[in-house]
Amino acid sequence: MINVTVIGFGNAGSSLTLLLLKTQYALRLNIMEPDEQAEGAFLDLAHGMPLYQDKELNFNDEGLFLNSDFIFHTAGTPNVSGASRLSTAQQNVALTKDIFEHRNFLKDPFIIVITNPVDLVAKAVNQYSGVPSEKIIGTGTFIDSMRLAYYLSTLSNYKASDFDAFVLGEHGSSQVPIFSQTKLNGKPIFDDAGFSAKVLDLAAQLTRNAANKIRETQTGTTYGVSKCAESLMNYLLGNEEHLLTLSVLTDEHYRALLELEHDIYISLPVKVKNGKVELFNELDFSKEELDALRKSGSILAAAAQ
Repeated sequence: MINVTVIGFGNAGSSLTLLLLKTQYALRLNIMEPDEQAEGAFLDLAHGMPLYQDKELNFNDEGLFLNSDFIFHTAGTPNVSGASRLSTAQQNVALTKDIFEHRNFLKDPFIIVITNPVDLVAKAVNQYSGVPSEKIIGTGTFIDSMRLAYYLSTLSNYKASDFDAFVLGEHGSSQVPIFSQTKLNGKPIFDDAGFSAKVLDLAAQLTRNAANKIRETQTGTTYGVSKCAESLMNYLLGNEEHLLTLSVLTDEHYRALLELEHDIYISLPVKVKNGKVELFNELDFSKEELDALRKSGSILAAAAQ
């Protein structure tokens, strides 16, 4: 069985756990949540376990945590509506240090970070966990790329699944829609006269403001990002190649391209297949896109200091 630990059993953690219970893989799931108020929610979920095949469910099992194949980090202070995702950096980085420092994992698990600010929290996991950087991945702008596809769909007569949308940079206000690489049914979106500069700019604005819109009536984003995280695990376990936008540690190529002095976690194009995550550096950006990516990188670099 595959050992999977979900850290945090709030909205995102519980939603993700339900998705994981429905995967095709035999999983030994472990929920790590110190809040006693979560015990009832865990018991509620456990009562449905007879209806799941090839799944086990555990609560606060330190041994399983240290023997995990996958760890999903969802714990942290949520952002409030209208506030920058960077506003919770100090407390969520400190929590991440408490969780991962001085723990000796029996294997090098994939650690998939959902907690915001995801780029800074992923960097903290890299700093404190002792796990190789190539195994530490933030969901980053994966969800923003899905949101962009959704809004392009609402502004047209196409389905969201017709779009391969690209958003890179910070998972936050400095995110950068990469329309030069966005496809509609496999063709450049610029080939469709219906997508004027005005329409594309509106789609980008809606994408950038999506989390604030959700927080007007919800405590935070839950379902979309949970689906992205669950899909990422499935892609890592599968043998088909996927080009995704994920928060990963920069390499020499992207450090130079973004004019960074030090490596940072930031969403970049990544190929995922057969348990490997590899940066893809063969995309050509427009000057405006590259300038915006460099600005986004500088914001994250400053925030990480």
